[in-house]
Amino acid sequence: MANEWLQAGENLLGSWAVFVGDEGPMAAKVTGKLHLTDSHLHFEASLSLEKNAPAFLSNRIKAFEKSDAHLTIPFGEIDGAEILKKSFLSKSLIVKLKTGEALSFHFGAASPQKALDGLTAGLNR
Repeated sequence: MANEWLQAGENLLGSWAVFVGDEGPMAAKVTGKLHLTDSHLHFEASLSLEKNAPAFLSNRIKAFEKSDAHLTIPFGEIDGAEILKKSFLSKSLIVKLKTGEALSFHFGAASPQKALDGLTAGLNR
């Protein structure tokens, strides 16, 4: 995969499969990859799933579409981050922006600890 969104001199430190949106099988969501570099947090979308996607798919109705949306957040806009663990199979990285907004990147059962550690280290430089 070519990371054409990387800026000159920017180094990729890690990538994780995540989704944004409400949790649960019937909720609308966008799946993709969260990329951490030495100066930005990037979300590269891949699929957008409609609300009730499993029901649509079982009836052979298209419930998703490919997405090439990309979100870039410079470290200077990030106020902090934390892990929210809702259950054994539900962990999220909450990124708090200086504007007061909070973005939730859901990791499912995977651990967001390495993403948090890398982001925290980058913010403390």
